[in-house]
Order: sequence, then structure tokens, then C-alpha cells
Amino acid sequence: MATAPFIIESRRAPRDVVSFRAPLDGPSGARETALVVDISPYGFMCRTAAALQPGDLIAVKLPVVGMTPARVIWSLGGRVGGEFIAPIEINAYPRMLANAPNDKPAWNEF
Repeated sequence: MATAPFIIESRRAPRDVVSFRAPLDGPSGARETALVVDISPYGFMCRTAAALQPGDLIAVKLPVVGMTPARVIWSLGGRVGGEFIAPIEINAYPRMLANAPNDKPAWNEF
């Protein structure tokens, strides 16, 4: 069952708008591709074809930071909201943003 993103108002930090492809390891260990579209030190939203459900433990590979474990909070129509298990370090976060590519996905990619 899909869940809607009702927790936006309770976020701990505003999200930065980004657009980069990242490897995503799903709960079964299968590697998928995700398009990360917004991010904060505490979580992210991505588009992916992976079938993820709230509560799933995943890992997403972020620029500079590397593989970062997260828990799926919501999933709706190919969009997924995740919360990092541990926040991205405050000194690494600006470097991660600066090194993130600006990918332009195809209209039907995800």
C-alpha cells in the first residue's frame, strides 16, 4: 500500500533541490538506480522503479559521502521519501551538494 508524504511539515531541515542519479541498494540487496530530486542532512526524496515500501531499509550512494543507509518513510507512484539512519555530517553536506551532478533524466526514465 502506498503512503502519502504527510510529514513535510515536521521535517528537521529544509530540502535542497537536486537532480542526480544514484545507485540504490534495496532491502533484498538488488541494486537499482534512483534519481535524487531533493535532499537534506536528514533525508531525501527520489524517483525509482524499485518496489519499495515504508519501513524498508535501503542504502543510496551519495557524492562525497558514499553509501548511506536510510529507511523508507513513504512511497507513492515511483516516488520515495527516505530518512537517513544517521544524518549526513554537517561538514560533508555542503561538499556533497557541490559535487552532485545535475542530471537531466529522460521523460520516461523512472
